[in-house]
Amino acid sequence: MKMTANRAKREYTEAEIADLEARLQEAEDTLDAIRDGSVDALVTKNPQVGQQIYTLKSADYTYRVLIESMSQGALTISEEGIILYSNEQFSRMTATPLEHVIGQKIAAFVDPDDARLVAEILQQRSANVNGSERTVRLKGPHQKEVIFSARKLPSNGDNAFICLVVTDITERKRAETAKDEFIALASHQLRTPATGVKQYIGMLLEGYAGTLTESQRTFAQTAFDSNERQLAIINSILKTAQIDFGGYQLKIIKKNLADLVSESLKAFEPIVAMRNQTITCEFEPKVCALIEPMEISLVISNLIENASKYSSVGGKISIKIYKDPKHAYVAITDNGVGIHEEDQAKIFEKFTRVNNALSDTVSGSGLGLYWVKKIVELHGGEIILTSELDSGSTFIIKLRSC
Repeated sequence: MKMTANRAKREYTEAEIADLEARLQEAEDTLDAIRDGSVDALVTKNPQVGQQIYTLKSADYTYRVLIESMSQGALTISEEGIILYSNEQFSRMTATPLEHVIGQKIAAFVDPDDARLVAEILQQRSANVNGSERTVRLKGPHQKEVIFSARKLPSNGDNAFICLVVTDITERKRAETAKDEFIALASHQLRTPATGVKQYIGMLLEGYAGTLTESQRTFAQTAFDSNERQLAIINSILKTAQIDFGGYQLKIIKKNLADLVSESLKAFEPIVAMRNQTITCEFEPKVCALIEPMEISLVISNLIENASKYSSVGGKISIKIYKDPKHAYVAITDNGVGIHEEDQAKIFEKFTRVNNALSDTVSGSGLGLYWVKKIVELHGGEIILTSELDSGSTFIIKLRSC
């Protein structure tokens, strides 16, 4: 029995023993290289298979497979803008063979009108380049619109490199344009009959069809007010479409902001009195801004209206006008419901309304603040928001001073 058991044991050939010795020697050499730092590697512990070693070579291969499988273009460029590495996707975006991409300057693939945007990325030769994004158009028979997202790579001695991720947004932009065109067309077609309805209801209220009973007048007035709201929404959509299409022209003049705000406030006196709210004003003298008065007046009116609507009965609103050497400011503050931090960026998007304690009782199209932001930006200005939930909000309009 003992002899039979021994014969059943595996007998290794000299060739197999030599192979095992070679593998062992290779493993020892690898470990020695890791210890003395000549090979970068990561050692991990796995409960099922024990220790595993991942070398830089295997990690680099995995990285390259990932980069090549991306739906975005990926580039490594020098500070001078020379392309040192490109994946196949960028080659396809530019309809250029890969061997003709590498070694070229990135500006060679960009529409000349957008070359300055690429230069802005390259000129940021510090960590500030991280997170830089620019929307540019690529050259080619089918011009693509893309986003360049830049990040600075760790420097290698005197050389510094930038990683550039290129995201194609052409189809998204086309879809947005088609949607905006449809909304503008639909709104224009709606405005004509809505205006006609307003005129005829107005004639009824003025007695052109005879004297109305009290209940008839109530019904007609309700219809008139609803029609007014409908027209306001349609006009907001049309104005938004004009801004988005770049067809909105401003006639800039010098204007005293205190006069403008005072004029806007007159329209709110009845509403503020009805809600028992108070408005306090603090105006620095002679604050002048370069604006189109009618548009900025509407911006200010929108913000005052929101301050009133989103404050409770008896609420307080303050308006301040001040300046610095280059800019003029209008700050509108309320002690209303406030805006949650995660919603503060969303409220400037189209058709967006956020939930709060008063949102169910306040009507709106979700276009007001989008339009406010766009108008201020067309003036070369900025809209700044600070808010705390249940404590109120401050909207600051920053404009170029005279």
